[in-house]
Amino acid sequence: MHQISPTEIQEFLVGAREGDKQDPSVFVRYCRRFNSVILWGAGNLGNALGLKFKELDIPISNYWDTNHDSIKECHDVEVVAPFSSGKSSDSLVIFCIGNVAVGPNVFRQLEKNGWQNVIHGNDLLQGLLCPLDNKQPPKAEVCNSFDICSVCSCQRLHNIVNADVARKQGIKKNETLSFDRIHFITNNICNLKCTHCFMYINSYPKALKKNVSTKQVLQDIQLSMTAIHSLGVVNIFGGEPFLHKDLHQIVSGVLGYQNFGSVIVNTNGLIKMKPHQLEPLKDKRVRLAFSNYLEVTDEKAQKLFFDNIEKARASGVNTKYQNSLPTWNISSTLEDKNDDEQVMINKKEACGVKFLYVFDGKIFPCAFSLSLYDLEVADYNTDYVELDPDKTPEQLRKEIIEMVSRPFYHSCSHCETFGSPALTNVAAEQGYDERYALPKKTRKLIDIPIVSELSVSEG
Repeated sequence: MHQISPTEIQEFLVGAREGDKQDPSVFVRYCRRFNSVILWGAGNLGNALGLKFKELDIPISNYWDTNHDSIKECHDVEVVAPFSSGKSSDSLVIFCIGNVAVGPNVFRQLEKNGWQNVIHGNDLLQGLLCPLDNKQPPKAEVCNSFDICSVCSCQRLHNIVNADVARKQGIKKNETLSFDRIHFITNNICNLKCTHCFMYINSYPKALKKNVSTKQVLQDIQLSMTAIHSLGVVNIFGGEPFLHKDLHQIVSGVLGYQNFGSVIVNTNGLIKMKPHQLEPLKDKRVRLAFSNYLEVTDEKAQKLFFDNIEKARASGVNTKYQNSLPTWNISSTLEDKNDDEQVMINKKEACGVKFLYVFDGKIFPCAFSLSLYDLEVADYNTDYVELDPDKTPEQLRKEIIEMVSRPFYHSCSHCETFGSPALTNVAAEQGYDERYALPKKTRKLIDIPIVSELSVSEG
C-alpha cells in the first residue's frame, strides 16, 4: 500500500470542501507518515475528531489546549499546553479550534512557530464526519442539529448549496455568484461594551447609533438575495440583533428565499428574548448562536443567559452556545496608515475575509470597511455597492463582482493586521480603549473614480 503524498491529501481536503464523498483510508494512510499526531483544541470539534480517529485506529499523541490545566485529558489522551509536545519536523497537527472570530488568527501561530504539517479540523469534519454531499439537495436541519459544526465556517455546505442552485437554474457552478456567507447587520447598538469589538461599537457617538429601519433591512435582503445566486450561510448580526424590535420580521424576510444553506442569528444572549422574536427561529434552517461571554458578566446576567437558552429550546429553536474562549483578537486602529497600492494589495491577499456585510443600503466586502464608513472615518466609494432598488439583479451582480475582484480596497490602508491581528487573553473584555478613538479628521469624502473592468473589456 503506497504512502499518501502531500498532493494526494490536498486533493482529499479540497474534495471534502467541495462536497464530494471521501475515502477515509486516504487520511489514515497519510497519518502514517508522521511520528506523532496532535489535536490542537479539546473542545467540541477536537472531541468528535478524537472519537473518529479511535474508530479509524489513528493514534493521538497529545491534545494541545490553552485550558490544559483544567481539562487534563480527552479520550484518555493527555492534554498539554500548545507547542509543548512533538516536533515540528515529524508531527501532524490537526487544528480543532472552530471559532470563526479567533480561530484563523490562532491557526497562523503554527506557521509562525515553524509547524508546516497542519490540517484544519473543519476540513476533516467535512471529509470524515459530514453526512451531506453535493449529489443531493442541502439539508440545513442536518447541519443545525450537527452540534460540532459551526456551520458558518463550512465550505462544504456552501458548495452543496451552490451545486443545487446551479442544477435548478440550469447553469454551471463556476458561472454563479456565490459566497460562503453574508451578514445582514440590523443595528450598531449593543448592551455590552467589549473593548476590542471588531464592529467598533464603543467608538460610536450617540448620534450615529441606530437600528436600521425594518423596511430598509428587508429591501437589502431582497436585493442581495436576488443578485447573489447562492450562499452557504446567512448571518443576522449586530450590534445585538435582539435589540431590534422587528428581528422576527427580518428573519422571516430571509426565510422567504431558498438559495442558502442555513440562517444563523448571532446573540450575546444577555437581552430578554420575547416569544414573538423566537417564533420564526423555529424554522429548521435557523440556528440561534449564543456567544459565550460569561467570564465578563455577573451572576444576574449569567442567569438571564441560560434562561434565554432554555426558553429558546423550549420553543423549538435550534440553539448552540460557544465554549469559553481563552483568546480574543485585538482590532485594528481606525486611522489611515497611508499605504501605497502594493501594501494594500498585500494586505488584501493576506486577509482571510471572503464574505459580505450588508448595512443600511450598502454591501461591504468586510466588517472593517463597513465600520470606517458608518463611523464617518472614510467614504471610499469603491469599497461598497449601493443597493439601489432601481438596479436589476444583473446590475447588482456585476457591481458585486467588480468590488470583490479589485486587487485592494482603500479601506486596507487603515487596517494594520495583515490578516493576523494581535491577541488578548480576555474574551469580550469590557471597557473603552483609546486605541479605538475616532481619528480627528473624519469622513474623508474621497472621490475615487469607479472603473468597471468588465465594461472596459467589453468595450
